[in-house]
Amino acid sequence: MFICCASNKKPKVVQTQTQIPPLQAQTKQPKYQIRTSNDQDQHSTNLTNMEGTNDKINLSLQEVEKFILHDKKTLEQERELVTKLIELPEKSHLIEFNWAIAYTNYIKNAGLHPGEISNKILYDKYKAKEELVLDKDYVLVNDQVWNVLVNIYKGGPMMTINDLDRKSEINILDQSLKVFASPSMNDLDIKQAKIRHLKQMSIKELQIVGLENEIYFCYLNSVLQCLMGIPQLNSYFLISSQSECKLFSYAYSLLLRKASKVHYKARIVAKELIKVLQKHFSIYEMHDSSELLLFILDKFKEEIFINNALQLNQLQQCQFKQSITFIDELFHGQLTSFIKCSDCNKISQHQDPFYDLSLPLVGKNFMQRKLTIQECLSNYFKEEMIDGGWTCSFCNQKFRTIKRRVKISFAPNILVLQLKRFQVYPLQKKIKEPVVADMELNIKNFCVSEVVDTKYELHSMIVHSGTIDQGHYVAVVKRNQNFYLFNDDEIERLSLNQINRIDSAYLFMYHRKSD
Repeated sequence: MFICCASNKKPKVVQTQTQIPPLQAQTKQPKYQIRTSNDQDQHSTNLTNMEGTNDKINLSLQEVEKFILHDKKTLEQERELVTKLIELPEKSHLIEFNWAIAYTNYIKNAGLHPGEISNKILYDKYKAKEELVLDKDYVLVNDQVWNVLVNIYKGGPMMTINDLDRKSEINILDQSLKVFASPSMNDLDIKQAKIRHLKQMSIKELQIVGLENEIYFCYLNSVLQCLMGIPQLNSYFLISSQSECKLFSYAYSLLLRKASKVHYKARIVAKELIKVLQKHFSIYEMHDSSELLLFILDKFKEEIFINNALQLNQLQQCQFKQSITFIDELFHGQLTSFIKCSDCNKISQHQDPFYDLSLPLVGKNFMQRKLTIQECLSNYFKEEMIDGGWTCSFCNQKFRTIKRRVKISFAPNILVLQLKRFQVYPLQKKIKEPVVADMELNIKNFCVSEVVDTKYELHSMIVHSGTIDQGHYVAVVKRNQNFYLFNDDEIERLSLNQINRIDSAYLFMYHRKSD
């Protein structure tokens, strides 16, 4: 929580963490070939019958990544790619035999979708100490094929021929099952595949209006101005049916309709939304703008889900939980943390979703110059030492301290960045380190290689003036290609020069560029 407008409430800072594994490069690209069975189309891949050939393979990792990330890849393209990849040697990864047969039929247009990779069948047999037989229980594929298939079809766990030689180390596969076949991770990947780009969404620009501040509501008004400046969000709430039972969505849609009907720089009050908020958020106690933003987005998401799920039966509702809401399409991102074991050299990974990133500020700027958002991001994503003990999930080696690297593995359409300006321990104070906003931002260096759309442009800021005990929020929002300062019901158009002089912003919204 954080304070504005002369309140005596103490601040509460909201923080987040987290992350998808990059594909492993296959450096060797020798000559290899496959053999197809008699009942197979000679142009299709058979995962269950493979041997060498004289055709030369020339396939880069970048081509593989481009295929996986392509939104409109066809089955024909997949068949061509997997056929080439199977020709690479060093087959080390196990795939359950029946799934391989189903997949082979599917990519030759002769069968149904195979579903997720069903290696849990192999894992259960292995754990029960049953002998696994090649070409009966499983087929072998190389690392490249496994990476492509697991990225497209999900499932797991990953099993290799090395695992078969470590029958006493069941716990290693236990960890592999958690990492590669976790339902929550699979759900997250499914969601990411369905998220559209901003340029694919309909937009609705609102009239530029001021919001009256009845009592200590500057933190609320600044958040609402940032949200009203998102034309895709406006379009969704104005076009979709909003019933009165969806309290937050309905109240917000009323505010948008009100803003659509008045004249330029008119003054309106978000009274319907205030009425709903006061029952759920203690709005008269004064809160942090970032905290309020996440609360509102969470309520929107919850109401969108409930409204859609009510129209489904119980089975459909269970399946629907894997779908996404419009809020996810705009704000959802994912972080992946990477920890490399210094003993076995294997890399452990962990994924977590995020809706904003909370960036730390350096305590003292000895260079006597203003920091940039790019520098704050560099500080956030730098490699760090973690104390407290860590055990490698692959070799069970224990370490007192480890190095961890965090990367963005799914970049959101709208990137929300909050600066940690409010310190509550050991002393309560506001960090006034000057930070200027980059008008354009490229987060490529902070993302895994699979993330390709990494360019953003500044769209809005929330600026705080004052101390940790009392202060005032205003919003700077890009509307109709111009920036405006929204100070409650007062509105002023700003030049780029004025924007560049703002160095006390607290929260930023960057929209993905539609190049």
